[in-house]
Amino acid sequence: MIGFATIATVPGLLIGMVCGLIPLGIALYYRQLRPGLLGWLACAFSGFACGFLGGVPMIVLTTAVVISYAYVNKQDPFTSRAALAEVNFEETRLELLLRLLAGLGNSVRAGLVALLRNKAGFIGFLGVLFFFLMSVFGPLLIPYDGRPHPDRRLPESRTLFQAPSAQFPLGLDWQGRDILSHVVHGGQGLILTAGLAGVLTTIIAVVLGALAALLGGVVDQVFSAFSNFILTIPQFPLLLVLASVLTFESNVALALLFALLSWPTLMRAVRAQVLSLRERDYVEAAIALDLGLWHITLREVLPNMISYIVVNMIFSIRVAMYSIVGLVFLGMVPLREPDWGVMIFVGRQQGALSNSISVWMVLAPVLAIALFQLSLVMFTRSLEEVFNPRLRSGL
Repeated sequence: MIGFATIATVPGLLIGMVCGLIPLGIALYYRQLRPGLLGWLACAFSGFACGFLGGVPMIVLTTAVVISYAYVNKQDPFTSRAALAEVNFEETRLELLLRLLAGLGNSVRAGLVALLRNKAGFIGFLGVLFFFLMSVFGPLLIPYDGRPHPDRRLPESRTLFQAPSAQFPLGLDWQGRDILSHVVHGGQGLILTAGLAGVLTTIIAVVLGALAALLGGVVDQVFSAFSNFILTIPQFPLLLVLASVLTFESNVALALLFALLSWPTLMRAVRAQVLSLRERDYVEAAIALDLGLWHITLREVLPNMISYIVVNMIFSIRVAMYSIVGLVFLGMVPLREPDWGVMIFVGRQQGALSNSISVWMVLAPVLAIALFQLSLVMFTRSLEEVFNPRLRSGL
């Protein structure tokens, strides 16, 4: 598989520092220096890790947080203490933008508080953050050891395998290479491919499920029948058949294949949720006012089930990761190092499971995958509170 290139670089740091000047400048204008400095640091860190993909979106989030500290809606007599007669409920485009950004900033701040409040979820968040930092910043500290080292063979040893030591904390593999370097460099492609597969699965399921429930009739029947047909096909055996016929040279293509085979279960759940929400008074009012399908879907339905969608996306990522590792373990996709799945595949072939000295070649990636999956599951505890206002308020 072709890996994603998301490694911290100096140009990325410069991009993030430049991006951070925007929230910092706005903070100085509003005299909110502390959130401005934190926003600048967040942009610098995000840009350092992911370049433009990290720095530019962080501008919006940090700017929204800065504005949320200083913004007062002059049209709201409860916050501005203006007389009711002075309120006209008219606003310019700039005032509308500031109000929306302030709302986003308040949501981000409330989400951070909810993240810190749930101990199990916070531990899961730290675990996910650890693997992110290891995959992005780890290669800067631990170079990739990709070439064989026959000179590392110990006296009276028949193989290059070595047990963990002070010099090599996870030992050496069958070619005398540092296993720790393969663990550090091998998780990025697998994590990002599984993450992309989970996101695509969720998008397809949510769109089709919402359309089936809101439109009903023939559309509902066609989508439901198609999802039932896919559900009757065993997914992993089908993946094995497709992998034997197709050559997956791209991580995006592999993620898209998982998404195309994994959406029916979530789609049916989303359809049921939307059908339930459709009976609510505010949705029926929006339908009676003929506000349009997109408005009803994006403004009335999805915000009330976003926590359910996000949690299911996390579980879709878990399933996709296990499926990818299974295909790699069986040798059904192109094998390219470094990769956690390839480590397990090669270790099994080279007899790493035969003794305690060589077992770390397989045990290290297995533990990495298990700990990452455990962190994701625990992280969902906080995500439920972050996206569910009732849980945040303790109701």
